Amino acid sequence: MADKQNDLLELAEATDKPKFDDTAFFDAADMVYNAGSFDASQLNTPEARRLIAETVKQLNTAISSSVPHEVPEVVRYALENNAFIFSGFKAFHTLREVGLSLTTDKGDIKPFEIFRRDVEKVNNQYNHNYLYAEYNHAVGASLMAARWQQIEADGDRYDLQYRTAQDDRVREDHAILHGTTLPPSDPFWAQYLPPNGWNCRCTAVQVRKGKYPQSDPALSMLRGQNCTEAAKQQIFRFNPGKDLKLFPPKHPYYKAPEAAKQIIEQMSEEQQREKRITEIIAELPDNLTDDQKKAIASHCFELEAKLGITKGKPMSVEDADKQSANPNHVEEFILDPNGSFVDKAGNHYRRNPDYDAKKHRRFSINCQTCAPAYALRLLGFDIKAKGRTPGTKMDYLAYQRSFEAWKNTDGTPAVPTLTYDWMQGKEYKQMSPKRYEEYFNEVCKETGVYILTIGWKGGGGHVTILQRFADGTLSYIEPQHFVESAGAKRSISELCNSGATKPIRTRGILRVDDKLFNTDFIDIFDK
Repeated sequence: MADKQNDLLELAEATDKPKFDDTAFFDAADMVYNAGSFDASQLNTPEARRLIAETVKQLNTAISSSVPHEVPEVVRYALENNAFIFSGFKAFHTLREVGLSLTTDKGDIKPFEIFRRDVEKVNNQYNHNYLYAEYNHAVGASLMAARWQQIEADGDRYDLQYRTAQDDRVREDHAILHGTTLPPSDPFWAQYLPPNGWNCRCTAVQVRKGKYPQSDPALSMLRGQNCTEAAKQQIFRFNPGKDLKLFPPKHPYYKAPEAAKQIIEQMSEEQQREKRITEIIAELPDNLTDDQKKAIASHCFELEAKLGITKGKPMSVEDADKQSANPNHVEEFILDPNGSFVDKAGNHYRRNPDYDAKKHRRFSINCQTCAPAYALRLLGFDIKAKGRTPGTKMDYLAYQRSFEAWKNTDGTPAVPTLTYDWMQGKEYKQMSPKRYEEYFNEVCKETGVYILTIGWKGGGGHVTILQRFADGTLSYIEPQHFVESAGAKRSISELCNSGATKPIRTRGILRVDDKLFNTDFIDIFDK
């Protein structure tokens, strides 16, 4: 069996350096010149933000070239966020150098032409010489961070071996570590996983147990310490995969005033929010307008924070349903041709021996929670309905208040089409199966997800889902209790035939896939 990951780090050639747009720097430098000085607050200016964005662009190119698509998104997010924070601190130090270039030895503001000539040196140093090394480091660190995820998943099934490029360009300090072979769990790898310096081409590969003799752990640690003994080398004592950091946490860029740190942290949060919202927008269906997508995506970001979970990819009807929205539901009676209980249709049942009323009944009267759980599961939120409990918000919604759980995208209360009002508008005196079919099809004519509250002929009522699909089909989805024989997409005739002839004034239909869930009711779900 060949060793896993046999490739060395391929760094940018001198002729293939990052293509930094110098105008981003010079516009920011002009901003500092016109202000007459530089302080941390200027990081918020459009010019400084553009400078940060240009550096981020170069570093993200390095990440994209090194991180495979199958690597978990959380790893990619962490590396890209670290690149953004690093770029923010780099911009602070770059512009501080620009600020120091403003004045002569006597403290006078330099003529613009002289200032511009002087800051060209700053640009060449930070955005070409330094950036070349930083780009190469980002390539190596992101590759090793991505590789570490597989290494960690395999555990100590394989050993991990340090390898240099084994050519005349290998620095002597790193050559000492070549061939170091230890289990991934050894503390050595927490500090000395490559890259171990600027423009380092070393790598670490998984090797079969026993193919190479294991190194002495204490001696390996000593060699690692010696190879990174210099002050400027010590910052590389970290593991990009374990720490999910692209750049050394102790890099001197991070030495900055508290005001700069706060601004960069705030900018990082804004950047992550905008990036996440853009990703969610791309996942939303095309039956929504652009404005609706933006509002719903922003709301999904808020829901992630409220729920404490990350939304996954949108779910299919089957994944969102099939008892997944209400997994603790247990039927009190189960079909049995010899059973002693008979329903109006003549079906025989027997008691379910697994049913415990104290434990399970509340999951049979929680439809007001199951319906919104299904709607949010379609978006990708892996949540479950809680059982109905007296005195809670679940109980509050159960008293004809299900529609209060939804808002329009502008934050105003969502207004349903009430069955009674529709019936009155048609000048019908009562509802019938045919009229329910007409009502459902008329109100749910657009592709989307609709919450229906309906009364039964025999009394009582229910909250459930109607869903109009892109092919024009209107189906009944029952998230509270999945019936295998009926499937996920059930016939609306079940509802039409069972609906009350005299609907009360509070029941109706509300489209919710173009609405926002009211976070006042976030506690009705389990994760």
